[in-house]
Amino acid sequence: MKQTVEEAASENILFNHRTVDRTLSGKDLAKFGEMNFVQGAEWKSKQSLWISVKERLPEPNKEVLLYDKNSIRHYVIGWLRRDKGYNKGMWALSNGWIEDKDITHWMPIDKPITE
Repeated sequence: MKQTVEEAASENILFNHRTVDRTLSGKDLAKFGEMNFVQGAEWKSKQSLWISVKERLPEPNKEVLLYDKNSIRHYVIGWLRRDKGYNKGMWALSNGWIEDKDITHWMPIDKPITE
């Protein structure tokens, strides 16, 4: 399972706290905080936005970008069904249907453009 940003921050602070002079103040303390912020930003930039369906599922009926491992194009807009209805699959797509086992990852979509 991926490390959360909270877990990474806690690990980083604990490591740096053990290795730094505990009498820091003023500019030195500000530099210490800045260093931790930069390290956190670097960590976050290396994290994948893709979320495994084994790790967690999106909210039902909320459109997300799906990765279809067996499709020619691989990427499709879809959503997790709240009610499966006549189609017993758990995923619904904006342009067709898919086998549940083919969806391996998903990614949140930013808020829609309102222009």
